[in-house]
Amino acid sequence: MPSSSGSTPLSRPPEIETILTTLSRYNPETTTVLQEYVVTQCATGSYDLMANLALLKLYQFNPELMRDETVLNILAKSLTVFPEPDFTLALHLLPPSLLHQYSSASTPNSTIPLPPAADTDDQLSNSVHRLTYLNSLLELAAFPAFWRIVSSDVDEEYADLVADVTGFEDAIRRGITKSVTVSMRSFKLESGLSWWNFTNKEAVEQWVEAEMPGWVIEGESIVRKDEEDTTTAATSAVQPATGKIKFEQFSRVIRRVYENELLHH
Repeated sequence: MPSSSGSTPLSRPPEIETILTTLSRYNPETTTVLQEYVVTQCATGSYDLMANLALLKLYQFNPELMRDETVLNILAKSLTVFPEPDFTLALHLLPPSLLHQYSSASTPNSTIPLPPAADTDDQLSNSVHRLTYLNSLLELAAFPAFWRIVSSDVDEEYADLVADVTGFEDAIRRGITKSVTVSMRSFKLESGLSWWNFTNKEAVEQWVEAEMPGWVIEGESIVRKDEEDTTTAATSAVQPATGKIKFEQFSRVIRRVYENELLHH
């Protein structure tokens, strides 16, 4: 399962760790190793944000070494850890010439970007544009629209852009699950069908059982039944905040800042 943003994955090979923690991260000769590592991530389902960002940083200073396929695979892999902001972090390391703005269409409940048109002759730019559109749909919680676009026969390039990423669909489903479960205590089973792109209720039942501990299906609804969570919520409702923050809560922030400093210096 992919590691969270900025953390050190257990699957990171020693040679990659050496590159990221020494001056080798600035050596153009390491691009080949890092590119091969991206291929490995796509094939095995592993994920290493810091290694991928380090490679994009090398591309910034050595544009002649940039490989289109690798850039697109990094962006596609970044989608698989939604709702983490990894896609945006990777996108901001790309040349401005590859980035586009696109129009939006307002609906009663949300603003959904219109599908991008191939408005340039640059294939890489147009592919980045398509992946950015997919990321926008996820961020806007337009999950059914996301699945329709990815599986569309009208523009097969969307499917082609994520084809190298093993386990892409289930990874997206896990991200959607995470996004939904932190904001809801129940939702309709029918919603789960469209959000996760399943075709039958049996698939939803299997997903809830395997991927959503503490949740159960009751009739036509999916409901949180985690007793510990319920107790915690009730306690929080009757007890005022103490204003105390444990030191451990700062550890992840401190580590993230340190890793970002390593990346940008």
